[in-house]
Amino acid sequence: MKRLIIILCLFFFSAAAFLKSDSGEKDFLSQAAALKELFQYQQAIEVLERSGRQDDPLVVSYLARLFYLSGESDKAFKLIYSIAEKDWRDYLYLGLSAEDLGYIEKAVNAYQSSLNLRKNSPALMRLGKIYRQKKDWTQAVAFFRELTNYDSSIRIAHYYLGQSFNELGRAEEAYRYLSRTVNFYPHSKEARKQLEKARDALGKDFFVEQRRLREKRRREVALSSYKEEKEAPLVRIGIAFGLDRFSFRSSSNFQIRSGDSSYQADSNTFYTLKAKGGELFLLDRESGQKYSSFSSEAEIIPLKSGKRVHPFYVLDVVYGRKDFWHTVIDRGYRGSLKAFLKDGQIVLVNILSVEEYLYGVLAAEIPPRSGKEALRAQAILARSLVLRGRGRHQGEGFDFCADIHCQVYHGMSAETKTTINAVDATRGEVVTYEGEIPEIFYHSNCGGCLSADVFGQKNYLASGPDSKDESLPYSAYGKEMWFVDYPNSFCASGRPNFRWQRIYDSEDFQLVFGLGLEDFEGIDARQREGCFRYSRINALWKQKTVSLESGLRIRNYFDRLRSSAFRVELKKKGLNQPNMLIFWGAGFGHGSGLCQEGAMGMADSGYTYKEILSHYYPKAVLEKRY
Repeated sequence: MKRLIIILCLFFFSAAAFLKSDSGEKDFLSQAAALKELFQYQQAIEVLERSGRQDDPLVVSYLARLFYLSGESDKAFKLIYSIAEKDWRDYLYLGLSAEDLGYIEKAVNAYQSSLNLRKNSPALMRLGKIYRQKKDWTQAVAFFRELTNYDSSIRIAHYYLGQSFNELGRAEEAYRYLSRTVNFYPHSKEARKQLEKARDALGKDFFVEQRRLREKRRREVALSSYKEEKEAPLVRIGIAFGLDRFSFRSSSNFQIRSGDSSYQADSNTFYTLKAKGGELFLLDRESGQKYSSFSSEAEIIPLKSGKRVHPFYVLDVVYGRKDFWHTVIDRGYRGSLKAFLKDGQIVLVNILSVEEYLYGVLAAEIPPRSGKEALRAQAILARSLVLRGRGRHQGEGFDFCADIHCQVYHGMSAETKTTINAVDATRGEVVTYEGEIPEIFYHSNCGGCLSADVFGQKNYLASGPDSKDESLPYSAYGKEMWFVDYPNSFCASGRPNFRWQRIYDSEDFQLVFGLGLEDFEGIDARQREGCFRYSRINALWKQKTVSLESGLRIRNYFDRLRSSAFRVELKKKGLNQPNMLIFWGAGFGHGSGLCQEGAMGMADSGYTYKEILSHYYPKAVLEKRY
């Protein structure tokens, strides 16, 4: 560790020689910020104390934060208290310092003041935990619920909300949140213990009744027939994997074929296709009666009713496993289905036209309420991705998966009039670069800055601020403040996709990571991409170093962060032992290509879909392929 600190210090002092200042900024603040990023809080404090500018509110505020992080909460509290006009972050650190000193009511008041100026995750989390500590479960529920509504990506809040509901005797709500928590953190014994408590409180009769009601709703679901698309290319979507069985029905008769054998299936009857001994067996879902058997694969094909075709309704489809959007849901699908065995388990594939596939992609990838020009831009990019990348999962027996690795696809159940119209209005249109469809990238929110180099330098992608009149900061202090401020951007909003925070105390950290926060020593930034995104880091522990080689691995390692554009603060206490970890982040996703919330902002400002695509893909042109 000492060797690492020496290397980082050498890096800092060499970088300081050419450090630039942003307009109106003090060089010593940037020097302190560069040291702070290396977790050298005492050295950063010394820089500010030598500046002789302790009367400057910027310096006072920054110095107070450094004192808090270095474990001197008493000094931090006094300094922040002395600031005449506090911003939301001053109040947040006032609350953290007060809580650290045992001034609980002062902490509560400070957190509330912070929230009054700007809603933020750390203040909501700490208020929830304070009332949880007080065993005021009603107030704890209120704050943890507000936190999950504000930023559902904070997965640990689902655990505390479930636990608080347990304590209030509201077992049904507790079970819902704790089921999700166990999916997030399967290693957590505490989460499983709380889930069992909720399950026992509900009793067997509750689950029997829930299953009855669910089956009743399933029988009542009606999916509209549709006119089959014939002219667009076909695409194969893997929608489920590793199954020993799956159940489905259609509102019209359909056929199941395998080689020379076939079975005519009845409408509105739930069937189960089960894998056993290298074969597929067709059963009645309710009685288990066997109807037919097939070889290791079977096609499930709709039969036309005049010019109309009826979709398939498939039960218990899993999306987003372990992510905060994880769900198990029944879905309707256009086209046909194909089931085949791989390593003794079923892979389920949906086969349909590109245009019909896009109906189910668009509604899952961008809010259907978005402006029509943003929806059209998204439709063109989604179509371009499909036509360029068919066969991405060829070795697995299909073209694309139905999750974020490819494009999120929720089938016919997710379709809306606005998203169907966007697909139809741009039928066959794609973006091209130098005569070919390029690699297509898009993401939820760029945080105000677009990166053209996340997947290797792409000359056809926009790079830099997602705005007409913003520039990026140069200095260490400016970059740190960029993660706190709301610079002008097409995708700027008060929601946590643009700016987000995470805060973990020792209890949180143990629950999430299964490790002690006292053993965590910070991160070593080995490589950054544009927009201050980490692409290679070392996670430093007392007994080991974990190398993380991509933005996605970094995000997943640290509890599924929204993006790899973030800064870390590691608060110390006592014998230099960490007891609080804070992330300050920007954006949601990889930041390359079209920013979906930026496109929505541009559409709301009157830009056309062609202008939106030109902004995010400045060297690409539109072309109609069919």
